[in-house]
Amino acid sequence: MAAFDTLALASLRRGLEHFRARDYFAAHDDWEEVWRDLNGHRRIFWQAMIHLVVGAYHFTNGNLRGCQGQWHKALQKCEDLIPKYAEPVPKSLTCLRDMVREGLAMVEGGSDPLPHLDAFATSVVSEDWFTLI
Repeated sequence: MAAFDTLALASLRRGLEHFRARDYFAAHDDWEEVWRDLNGHRRIFWQAMIHLVVGAYHFTNGNLRGCQGQWHKALQKCEDLIPKYAEPVPKSLTCLRDMVREGLAMVEGGSDPLPHLDAFATSVVSEDWFTLI
């Protein structure tokens, strides 16, 4: 799979920094810059990541329906993408799917998913994700 160019990598890195700082809207903007020019599996994966941060943005604004809607879209993208890979499925994809499932369960159960999302952003998501998918 072709590597990201320098500008795309810079946008992905900024997006990760914004994600970790809970600046979800800025993360969305950064990743969307890259997503527009992608195709195939990468496009679907990064669209799911964008749905994740947009859902978190909605949650921070008290829009639970918006959060759930975005996270359901992210989950569907992951579930549609997983069968397209031969074993092993990229760990980044299964981790994203699991995070979205857990986040949805928390929101639906009345819990705050943001501490869990923070842990995901800082200890699971890494720059390695930029090359895995």
